[in-house]
Amino acid sequence: MRFHRALTVPIVAMAILAGHLAATAATIAPGNLVIYRVGDGTGALGGAAAAVFLDEYTVTGTLVQSIPVTTTGASAMTAIGTATTEGIISRSQDGTKLVFGGYRIDAGTSTGVTAGNKVIATVGTSGVVDTSIAVTGLATAVPRSATTVDGTTYYMGTSTNVYYVGTPGPSATATSIDARNSRQVNLADNVLYGSNGSTAITGKVQSYGTLPTGTTAANPIVVLGTADAVNGFATFDLDAGVAGVDTIYALSTVQAQLQKWTFNGTTWSQNGSIGSTAANLTGSNVGGVVTLFLTTGTALQSVVDASGFGVNITGTVTPLATAAANTGFRGVGQLPIPEPASVVLMISAVASCWLRRRGR
Repeated sequence: MRFHRALTVPIVAMAILAGHLAATAATIAPGNLVIYRVGDGTGALGGAAAAVFLDEYTVTGTLVQSIPVTTTGASAMTAIGTATTEGIISRSQDGTKLVFGGYRIDAGTSTGVTAGNKVIATVGTSGVVDTSIAVTGLATAVPRSATTVDGTTYYMGTSTNVYYVGTPGPSATATSIDARNSRQVNLADNVLYGSNGSTAITGKVQSYGTLPTGTTAANPIVVLGTADAVNGFATFDLDAGVAGVDTIYALSTVQAQLQKWTFNGTTWSQNGSIGSTAANLTGSNVGGVVTLFLTTGTALQSVVDASGFGVNITGTVTPLATAAANTGFRGVGQLPIPEPASVVLMISAVASCWLRRRGR
């Protein structure tokens, strides 16, 4: 009897939790993918501001839901329909939200789009999109990406600068960190990383050190030709013997390659590449096996690299899903699955609540 009763509480708690999650239609399941999609499919994409949707997919490529982002008014966030470097998604360092950007311009606007305020937006597992942060004074800068440690302050990657936004809000201002044709910004261990397409330098992924707040000299990591460009990239810590980030997967959009770079504690070096026309990626590491998810303008793909630290990348590109006609995929993000201890605590809390109610 004790054995069966001991099992009953967790099972009931899990049932209550599952019922609660199911009742909230817009929740995003941890571990699922979120794609920044441009266009509603009703007309060809062009140079005008287009509607943005966040499409949730399973890791096997099944569409779960599409979350529309407000397209008009004071909460609007849109993107240029034919732009290929906008809409990059980065994960906050604390893992609670996905961060991305766009324009505070109504959908359908065809002139002066880039002159409007730039939006920093977030979404978490609740599925509620927050577009309340708008950055003023960036003139014609193209917003490509944004990231944050925990939602207190933010960083932006734009066509003219890597920016720091120290006081986010509806009329925020930005401070230049690096006057650069930037693409994605990412944070790991309180260190800011940024990719770029600048033809003035060979460092296509750079480190800006610990949480910079002003002009900062960058240290190059991924070094390619000046004509090259890196759009999306993802950072990992695969070797316990090397402190911090020691592996980077970067998408060279000029060479059409997914490249692997590793750090031995002294220098960064390339560990091979595979052909890829993708522009954006995200991924996870489980026991040294890295699973990457990539987006081209029209497709969601995956690559599994089981080679481990310091070994040339392996795996092949596997197609998972295709964008509908008159729409385009941009960035892709993934909210982490909670650690087992967190799940146990969640179930215990629900179980405790259930027992208290039963005892009344």
